[in-house]
Amino acid sequence: MRNVVGGWSRISGIEVGIDGLNFFFLMATFIIFPMVAFYSFGYFEKSDNKESRGVSRESKFCLMLLLYGSLIGTFITRDLFNFTVYLEIASLAAIILVGSSDTSGAKVASFRYLMLYLLSSFFFIFSVGLIYAKTGYLNFPLIEQNLVMDTEMKVAISIAFIALIMKAGIFPLHFWLPDAHSKADTPVSALLSGLSVKAPVFGMLLFLKYTSIEFLVLPLMILAFSSIFFGIGMALYQSEAKKLLAYSTVSQMGFVLLCVSTLNIIVTGVYVLAHALAKAALFLGIGIIIKEQDQKDLDSLYYSNRKILMTTMILLSLAIGGVSPFLGGYAKKLLSDILAKEIVFLFYIASIGTLTLMARLNYELLTGSSEKKQRFNLKVILPFALATASLGFGIYYKPNFSFLGLALIGIAIATFFILKYSRILDRDVLSHLKRHEKGLPVEINFYTMIFVLLNILFIFLVLYHDVLRETITSLGL
Repeated sequence: MRNVVGGWSRISGIEVGIDGLNFFFLMATFIIFPMVAFYSFGYFEKSDNKESRGVSRESKFCLMLLLYGSLIGTFITRDLFNFTVYLEIASLAAIILVGSSDTSGAKVASFRYLMLYLLSSFFFIFSVGLIYAKTGYLNFPLIEQNLVMDTEMKVAISIAFIALIMKAGIFPLHFWLPDAHSKADTPVSALLSGLSVKAPVFGMLLFLKYTSIEFLVLPLMILAFSSIFFGIGMALYQSEAKKLLAYSTVSQMGFVLLCVSTLNIIVTGVYVLAHALAKAALFLGIGIIIKEQDQKDLDSLYYSNRKILMTTMILLSLAIGGVSPFLGGYAKKLLSDILAKEIVFLFYIASIGTLTLMARLNYELLTGSSEKKQRFNLKVILPFALATASLGFGIYYKPNFSFLGLALIGIAIATFFILKYSRILDRDVLSHLKRHEKGLPVEINFYTMIFVLLNILFIFLVLYHDVLRETITSLGL
């Protein structure tokens, strides 16, 4: 179903639509946002009592509604410039929400997010200008009709993809994501990891549907696996619960990019919905524990005497690990079926890594200790409802029970205990990295250099694509 707003012609107006391209994105938005809204009631009361600190509760709700509306606009538009505007509004609302948190380091995380968001936006708008200059249109269906995939168009699409990869928090352009998602208030963290990082992915699907991105398949696949394994590795060494989940998002967005690299819109949409439900719920569940116990370190959190919460977190861990009958299991089955046989083993190793990470999270929560007395919190129903939704969708799409799923869980648990008792996870890797930090200005300059170098690399691949392909063929690879 499509319509041009105001009855204008397609050339002059703004086209919107609801179809298979955005169905799963809208479904995720309409399910998650009400849950987060209910969770938010009473959450910001403590902040309001602090003298003239932060943003008022009412302002935070207004910003969340602005984020909600702009995400819907992003997902329904079929106009390139309109998509850009909605994406910018959503990003600005998210940046302000991150900075409005009273958590230590939130302001710095927000500023880093802002600087890198502006950098990616400049390049994305530049690519929009190139596409408009080549086709004469900003409406995606009209761009498709007038598309000539010459070198200039490929360069424009490459630049747009790099900008979207940064906005989605995918390695090696993930720099802003871990601190932004972990320092934000829990409702904001759930919205950021569940929904906000999916908006750039929808932009990728618009380019996939209405242009040609076959020339980007290999570099996108390489970046996808890099993000998957980097996110898992970094998450395993985190001592803070929300930071662990934030790096898990870096990894999971690698899976989403892997879906995009297969050029399959439906598989990407299903995976987006599966991750959105599970990750938003995980942040809400962890948020309940953190707020009640007033601790953020994993070794100070526990849920052993909270049966509903413990059940919820375990279910969500299985859901995000891609275990059937959850929707994540269905999504990973679809993805594994269309991956080339030569790389399926990498996919299964990545799945084991995700489950290993979730095994660590639940082990810490089960064996942790806290002096804070726990009482029943009605809000635990919200992440449980999202876990149930993931299970319901998975059953609806016909679960694929197999011995492989149980085997992956067993291998993941064994891997975690091997890592734990060999004391590999005890190595102070993160503190070693922190000793080499040079301050935020130098940090942003370094990140900018990485962003520019990746753009240059992609442009090089576009310009010499045929030569590289002939070389690879001649080598018999």
